[in-house]
Amino acid sequence: MPRNKFIYVGVLVVAASALLYIGGQIIRTIEWFLPWSAGVGIALILIGLFVEMRKSGKPTPIASGSAVNEQKSTTAQTQDTA
Repeated sequence: MPRNKFIYVGVLVVAASALLYIGGQIIRTIEWFLPWSAGVGIALILIGLFVEMRKSGKPTPIASGSAVNEQKSTTAQTQDTA
């Protein structure tokens, strides 16, 4: 790193300017695509909400074996602690 603060700040300003210029050029070349990508994002959010609403409306079946095993393990734990 340079010891002189003016050189240090100058390097930072030049680097920031170069990165901003490159970013501006990239944005200029893809700006036609940005509204379409936002529309796709909104559509994905709406589809996800629809799927979640459909999931929450249906009760999830519980296998009888797992319910019995869970109940046995719960009673075993309460007996162990007593």
